[in-house]
Amino acid sequence: MSPIVQLVLHVKKARAAINSINRGRKSDNKKNNPFKHNPFSSSVCSTSDVNKLNPVPTSSLWDILPVEIQVKVFAHCGITDLLPLKLVCKAFYELLTTHEHAITRQYLRQRRHGTLPSPIDGEKTYTRHPEDDVVLLSDLFPPTKSAKGGHIYTFRYVYSLRRRQKLCSKLCYYIADRVMDRFAASEPAFMKSMFPSRNERNDFVKRATARIWFYLTPLMYYTLYFLESYTLARREQTNVLLRDFEAGRLPVPIPPDVRKSMYRSLQVKILRSPPFTNTATLIATHHCMQLLVSYLQYTVPPDEPGTSDDSWISSLLTVSPFIRLLEYFSAEIGDGGNQRMQRKDFMHNFHNDITSNEKDDMNSLVFERAPNNHMHSSVQDVWFEVARQELASRRAMQHRAEHILIRDNLPVLLGCQDCRDSMGYRA
Repeated sequence: MSPIVQLVLHVKKARAAINSINRGRKSDNKKNNPFKHNPFSSSVCSTSDVNKLNPVPTSSLWDILPVEIQVKVFAHCGITDLLPLKLVCKAFYELLTTHEHAITRQYLRQRRHGTLPSPIDGEKTYTRHPEDDVVLLSDLFPPTKSAKGGHIYTFRYVYSLRRRQKLCSKLCYYIADRVMDRFAASEPAFMKSMFPSRNERNDFVKRATARIWFYLTPLMYYTLYFLESYTLARREQTNVLLRDFEAGRLPVPIPPDVRKSMYRSLQVKILRSPPFTNTATLIATHHCMQLLVSYLQYTVPPDEPGTSDDSWISSLLTVSPFIRLLEYFSAEIGDGGNQRMQRKDFMHNFHNDITSNEKDDMNSLVFERAPNNHMHSSVQDVWFEVARQELASRRAMQHRAEHILIRDNLPVLLGCQDCRDSMGYRA
């Protein structure tokens, strides 16, 4: 007897037992709610969810499966498969729609080793294994809270986690590629002596890029968290100021220097809240930000000797969405084919971001306009100044760089100006 036939027989027996129990209940309960006494409903799907479902037959063995098993089957699917599965048939559509909350929770439990998203505290630790990315991401970006208590678990929420993971992973790959490209260009003697053939050199660069990429990706999640939190905090503060303006409590627009001080306070608040209350996390994120900004600066050398205007980088980090960073590095590398067209598209999108921000009606009402004055006049206004002061307050200014071993006794160092001297190649 084949395994599938055995499964069908066991399912039929389980279904018969459940039906027998249901027939022993009061007839009015059976009539009004045939799934009320499903022994699995409390653990996998809520009673309210089951009550909504009036199963549509599919004329297949699928129909004899208990709904709790159907939920588990869908939870094992990839998140990108769930929306197309809704189009398969009416039965799938109704089940996926009705049990979206239960399927999403089950999906997360499977990928979080039996847990659900929870607030980050100083005692939590996270691995760097790619399969555990969803644990860190879902804790950093938890689902929306419900007005009735608890959280709202939807396919859209899980898809947002996947989108963030893909953005960060791709950006880290581009940065790792640039690090190794620069290493190969600056160490030609080492490359030729250690790897005589071109194939050997290419294999080394490929392996080293993968190791940097692997190490950097979790750190980029914290960077993304900071940038998204800072954007949200500015928006919420603007809404508060707008209400004050409408109520007559804001007689004059806020001048640029006061606005800058307000934004700095928002950053301080973020860095003094989890996950950055963990000093090791703060330092690692500081190094990740330093690497990101240094390679943005490296790709655009100053036109003249001296201090360059890096306000465009601060605008890229604060005004534009995170995907714009990806577009920039993709255009720089030429990953999408037509490099010239990619650069043109990036500049067009970046210009639209800045224009939309400048024309924002709410900002114009509560903040004083300052011609030729950027919201963040220097890249130091975003993260770096506040982070260094926070590290100083924790007596952590002197710290070690991140070590990524790309070959025996050859580490790549991710660090900052305050790192203690270490042996290795500084990325």
